[in-house]
Amino acid sequence: MRTLPQLIGDVARGKEHAHDLPEEEARVLFAAWLAGDLDAYSQGALWTAYRIKGEAVDELLGFVSASEQAMHRINAPAGPLPIILPSYNGARREANLLPLLALVLARAGVPVLLHGSHGGAAEDADLTLTDHSPAQRVSSAALLAALGLPAAGSPQAIHDDLRQRNLAHASIDVLSPGLAHILALRRRLGVRSSVHTVVKLVNPFAGPAMHCAAVTHPPYLERLQAFFGRTRRRALCLRGTEGEPFAHPKRRPALLACQDGACTTLMEKDGQPLLHLPDLPADGGVAATCRFIEEVLKGRLALPDPLRDQAACLLVLSGRSPNLEAARAILEAALPARGRYPSSPPPLPTSQGALP
Repeated sequence: MRTLPQLIGDVARGKEHAHDLPEEEARVLFAAWLAGDLDAYSQGALWTAYRIKGEAVDELLGFVSASEQAMHRINAPAGPLPIILPSYNGARREANLLPLLALVLARAGVPVLLHGSHGGAAEDADLTLTDHSPAQRVSSAALLAALGLPAAGSPQAIHDDLRQRNLAHASIDVLSPGLAHILALRRRLGVRSSVHTVVKLVNPFAGPAMHCAAVTHPPYLERLQAFFGRTRRRALCLRGTEGEPFAHPKRRPALLACQDGACTTLMEKDGQPLLHLPDLPADGGVAATCRFIEEVLKGRLALPDPLRDQAACLLVLSGRSPNLEAARAILEAALPARGRYPSSPPPLPTSQGALP
């Protein structure tokens, strides 16, 4: 293993001259960072260097491996693969409908773990940055809390929530204090870096899981697919909404499936003219978004078609459904039809605290 100055020298030589680290060196370096063994100067140098250089797939493999070795691992319930929804952006221009996707999947019989940073509208309201500023964004955690679903405060609470309601959400602090500590550097350095990619790729479960990973910029989809191809993990990759892993409710992006080392397109990008606007929240605030989520789950408003398509793909890839046709039938049974109610509707989350 080379010295820390040698490693920093390789990755910090600018976009044209920087060298990528091999997987094992990347793993050892990130493990030391997670353990708190790097001084403040080294952390700042690496953070900024990777923001300029970007991560090679071998480096991501090493970073994710080190992160998973240092995480609290969760035992998934028996049945379909649990679905992981990383939520680290929040939304500002659009309503954040990731909690709606999570609740629909949980109701359809798949365990869902949503993890993220619990900043956004509350913690980072005063933090205005030029690089993907978190200011005034509505986080998934804030929405779920307003719906009466508090965040799990420990790995055991995550375990219990998954078994009791098929849905758990938690701050990254609960799963990995080391990753949370590294993420906190953003408040001091002002830019995003490799750890924002790493948190989209980690598997907090003790066994296999189903990843749902989104990017903001289309070229990064190739990097995600390369990672999931090399690791042979199962994943649905897409261009997300403001970086959150849910399909834009007005226009479905391409939905790309990765499994057994191969990546294919499950659904092409919707290129048809938009003939009518779907029902959407009046604004992107917490109150309006929660009302919309409740109305969809009660059957009074329709689940936007792009989210329905994404949910169907996730049901297939998780093993909950053998094909898309059957997945759509499961969703129809899980969500009451618009304008009518089933004889015995399932319990719904409300601001008073009922569970899905």
